[in-house]
Amino acid sequence: MNYEELKYKLYTDTSIDALKNIYSEYESPVFVYSKKTISNSYRNLINALPDKFKIFYAQKSNPNPGILKHISSLGAGCDTASLGEMKSALEAGFNENKIMLTGPAKTENEIRFAIENNLSSINVESVQELLLVNKIASEHGKTGNILVRINPPYESGEPARIIGGTGISKFGIDIEQMDDFFKSLKDLKNVSLKGIHIFNSSQILSGKKIFNNTKNVIDTAVLLSREYSFDISRIDLGGGFGTPYSEKEKPLDTAKLGNDLNVLIESKNYRDFLKDVDLIFEPGRYLSGRAGIYLTKVLYNKTSRGKNILLIDGGIHHLLRPALIGQPHPVVNLTAVFEDRNGRDEYMIAGPLCTSFDSFGEHIILPETKQGDILAVMNAGAYGFTESMPLFLSHPQAKEIFTE
Repeated sequence: MNYEELKYKLYTDTSIDALKNIYSEYESPVFVYSKKTISNSYRNLINALPDKFKIFYAQKSNPNPGILKHISSLGAGCDTASLGEMKSALEAGFNENKIMLTGPAKTENEIRFAIENNLSSINVESVQELLLVNKIASEHGKTGNILVRINPPYESGEPARIIGGTGISKFGIDIEQMDDFFKSLKDLKNVSLKGIHIFNSSQILSGKKIFNNTKNVIDTAVLLSREYSFDISRIDLGGGFGTPYSEKEKPLDTAKLGNDLNVLIESKNYRDFLKDVDLIFEPGRYLSGRAGIYLTKVLYNKTSRGKNILLIDGGIHHLLRPALIGQPHPVVNLTAVFEDRNGRDEYMIAGPLCTSFDSFGEHIILPETKQGDILAVMNAGAYGFTESMPLFLSHPQAKEIFTE
């Protein structure tokens, strides 16, 4: 196994040989998604966590229909945040009682759809939304199950602020405003409060941080349940489970996290309170990220003031995340692997769009790379194509292939 093969295996369970047919018939930039990698990631997580924890896939990480159907078949639920995502979840086979609706600015149509289809819960994020859910449920003669999403005074220390952080937030209701929320809830007849929702982290690789955040959220649930005298049957702990994007980052130790969480929930301080409570995690990236590989071709080699530049047929119109977050993805030169090339050089990898923002990184180390080589951008299964800008400059959209 040469260096590139070793590097490749750090980021996917798919063998290099499995890509050879796609590689040999390459026509345009393409995302390849691996069913095996998704299965392994899901089983690794579900087997590590205590049974009380339920998994709801955060569809926003990747709504590819093949991925949704496969994750549904594994037994997970689905976290949705739009009308389109709710419809996709139902079409993929998720049972309605395993679909949640979240998001800070839900439309009337979205709330109506969730109520009409008896989804597991609507996670409300403002008092105005609470009143609207009650109104629409009343019109349908139903009672809508809700969780209240809370903006807490603590956070998990995510490396780049994506969804977490303390202070002002568009997500949830400030915990200091719970009096107003419960006063409004008191006289409403068509909503049933089942618990709380706190999602305040993303791309966390530290099991200790996830553990501490979980304890903080459960403590918040205990406090509110006692202060406002309501029974909790569900605590949505959000997501935040990360995956490595470089060899310097270590994978999340799910086995230790699971053991620590088991000790927590079985302790005398929490065991009785959590007896009839479901604890929900919403992993997205952890399930889909490593499963995706973005293949792109080197169209030209050039130098600019001594810098080697690879111009490729893919770009941020397909994979915006490296430029948006400022974190390069690992890149493997598949052609160099198949031809067993040696040597090392540093390259800037840039796409075809007419903006200097269109770059996958300026310090990418690869074997000797030539015109026509196929590059594999790894860990591209989460926040890839659907987070990007496919209409910019009207280039063709990337293909998506779902493999075993």
